[in-house]
Amino acid sequence: MMEDDTNDHWPEIDPNRTVVLPRTNGLQISEEMMKKIYIAFCCVTSHPLKRIVIQLWRRVKTQSTKTVLSCVGCPYALSTANARLCKYRSGCLKYLYSVGKFGPGNVDDAMTIVDAPPCHAAFKYFPEVVLDLSLHRGTPLVDLALECELTCFLMLPVFHQNCIVGVVEVSMTYLPDFALIFYELKCGLKRAGLTITPPLSYVLQTKPIFNTNPVLSEIKKAMQAAYRSHAITYGQVWLSFKTHCRDLLLKTSCVGDHVSVFQRFYQSVLLLPLKKEEGLVGRTLETYTPHLCRNIYKFRDIKGLLALLSADRNSNYTCFVICLRSSHTGELDHAFEFFWPQSRNHLALMEALLLTLREYLPSFKYVSGAQLGDDELLVIDVENSSSGSASESTPIKIFTGNEISKTPQPIEETVGMKRKSIYLHDDQSESSSANQHPLTNINNPKDDDDLVILAVHKVDHRLFFLPSSPTFENVMDKIKQEFKHDLNPTRTYKVKYQVLPGKWYALYDTACLKSCILSYQASKNIDYIKFYVVEGE
Repeated sequence: MMEDDTNDHWPEIDPNRTVVLPRTNGLQISEEMMKKIYIAFCCVTSHPLKRIVIQLWRRVKTQSTKTVLSCVGCPYALSTANARLCKYRSGCLKYLYSVGKFGPGNVDDAMTIVDAPPCHAAFKYFPEVVLDLSLHRGTPLVDLALECELTCFLMLPVFHQNCIVGVVEVSMTYLPDFALIFYELKCGLKRAGLTITPPLSYVLQTKPIFNTNPVLSEIKKAMQAAYRSHAITYGQVWLSFKTHCRDLLLKTSCVGDHVSVFQRFYQSVLLLPLKKEEGLVGRTLETYTPHLCRNIYKFRDIKGLLALLSADRNSNYTCFVICLRSSHTGELDHAFEFFWPQSRNHLALMEALLLTLREYLPSFKYVSGAQLGDDELLVIDVENSSSGSASESTPIKIFTGNEISKTPQPIEETVGMKRKSIYLHDDQSESSSANQHPLTNINNPKDDDDLVILAVHKVDHRLFFLPSSPTFENVMDKIKQEFKHDLNPTRTYKVKYQVLPGKWYALYDTACLKSCILSYQASKNIDYIKFYVVEGE
């Protein structure tokens, strides 16, 4: 049965993400800095209806002069129609995060949280990623996040010139959204004059001493040749070096397609902390043995910021890493990392890549002193098991019999677009690249796991989600749960749904629900389904 009078009772609701700049009256906060953060948050436009909270935790001093993080008076972004997100934001206002190496007995009060991802990001000056919050239960805000259907964290320290402003938290439910949100947020911060990269004066107190010109010239030519000849998706070179407090990776060169998730992600990352037990680069630098992972989406052993790539279900790429040293730089290790679609022949491509590198890297050899491509090479193949365990790896051999003795001709493949190379110190800015290739057209798949519902009962409203194939009973149970404080348990209720503008239909069984979902999925102009909850007759 069609209903046409519901529009008269439907309130004005914007379910999209809203960016809020709270008033800072009476708070010792730089209004100029808060406006910069607000501008950056406004640049994050992807997935506006998803369960995502973005907020700043600013650094402040307590009365006992200890450094903590507080989100009071700081900008935040969320869909205000989602009551769970609002509940999480309200809960965050009650707590502080400690910054520093002190235990629970040394904090000022019980509302100060220690040993949590924001604490680590603010103290270490590098991002922290938690892909499964359920493994960290026991911290008040982690428990609250899980209650509010938020399952993963991204914590980005934010810097202005040589000072750390605070930590930007991105909490969400759907893992594959992370990489795109990260890129938009990083670009937005850059436009506001901020950065996620720690000040070089902090991390490079002892500069790497080597003659850069011949090394960087060789690397640049080699990467260009590898990119042109073998149609790799993305390639980059990391320099491993030690500072006064940690091991770091500094990117010295990169090439890639502008449509690649890797180029978009790694374009934002120039410096990373090195943990040799984590990721393919870390393992390769630890063992000096090349590593291969044929599908990084299934490689769950990646930690830290790089975990964002393994969380993206569209990142079905092979990754290959080798460690080389140049006679110009002594014992400094260079990690050459390459990505290509997993459908490619990885054995043939690894051999071709190494022979190309041998031709264009005359000063480079393996750590053992062996020449590239001269002898049989052992590569650790991290198998694509469900666990991605480090112990489940198998060695494979390339250059067996040393049958290939000269650099192969360029591999003829259809790339599908004009090649574009980027380098660490290119004149072309990151923001101009983003303007040329809008984010909305790049790797932005539709999420088939959830139906987005905006429901109204009288003047109250809720933004919530249902499985892609719910039953009528699922819908009614969810509505009772969302409006449990508003619905009279002694009364009955019925639901009307709208797919076509101005056209409302009674929802009374699963068959009606299927019709509603099919209409929603077939429409290209409707982002969510409207439910109107009224008392039954």
